[in-house]
Amino acid sequence: MSDRTGAWQGEGYSLSPEQNRVVTERWERAAAARDRMDAMMKDVQQETAQSHGGKLEGLEYSLKDVDSFRRKAATALEENDIPVEKTARKVNDLNRYTLTFEPDSYTEGVERTYERLRESGYEPTAEKNTWQDPVYKGVNTTWQHTESEEKFELQFHTPDSFKAKMENHELYEISRGNEINELAAGDKRLAKSYLDAANHLQNERYKNVKVPPGQERIGEQKIWAKLDPDVPREHVELIRQKEAEKLAENVAKAQAKAAAKAQAEQALLGLDGPGLGETQGLRNRLATKPPAEEPRQKTTAPRIDPVPAPSQSRGPVVR
Repeated sequence: MSDRTGAWQGEGYSLSPEQNRVVTERWERAAAARDRMDAMMKDVQQETAQSHGGKLEGLEYSLKDVDSFRRKAATALEENDIPVEKTARKVNDLNRYTLTFEPDSYTEGVERTYERLRESGYEPTAEKNTWQDPVYKGVNTTWQHTESEEKFELQFHTPDSFKAKMENHELYEISRGNEINELAAGDKRLAKSYLDAANHLQNERYKNVKVPPGQERIGEQKIWAKLDPDVPREHVELIRQKEAEKLAENVAKAQAKAAAKAQAEQALLGLDGPGLGETQGLRNRLATKPPAEEPRQKTTAPRIDPVPAPSQSRGPVVR
């Protein structure tokens, strides 16, 4: 259940009416800024497209879903005792965007975007460059207007790193959620091994992603994960199966949400019959992933190579 002024419950978490009011009002301010920010980012994209081949990805997701934000606040409260007021104040990604550039024009394209945003009155408040990280590659930044509290997240990717990120979405959710702890049943060593397995599977999709030349000039270099070459293959296969199950779960949620939206629109128009659709992002992932009941490899686990030492000539990775 979710309501602007009432209590909220979802996926085992809850907010009181007052907590829900704080979270919802913060989200509504982001929603009010969305059209203006979308227009600004379209202008940035048009300029960088001409000079550096920039492309704005996933504009339909430029506003975080309100229930996702409620769940984030409720999770922070329950698991880390972080007040919802602090989460509402600190959140950076209610408005979020992604720009991609081909590897050879990536660094110059990002630098021109920085110039363009500063001309519009924004300054970066966080810059994480993780091109050297084995499980997430890119640059994540947060921007805030110099004369207001208005802020947004902007990720910079190449087409290939963006594709890998999208295909790894379920593994990212598994790594950051409760599934691993539930699978491990409180065994910390087992939970770490499952996390290592998820990292290996994410790394598989980044192995052929080219690191843009000169990217080391951008932001703070970060490496968030290290690969364990001794992770058991049966743990890799278990996490692979959980990934497929999570994908099927996400598809079902997207379908239900789309159907509800279509029914609401049809009710307003006086039409009959439900509508059903899937988001483009899930369609793309489905095109590259198997259904839950048929994992990518039934009998063999991926070959796990020892992790080479990070090369100082390559750029960092983004998480």
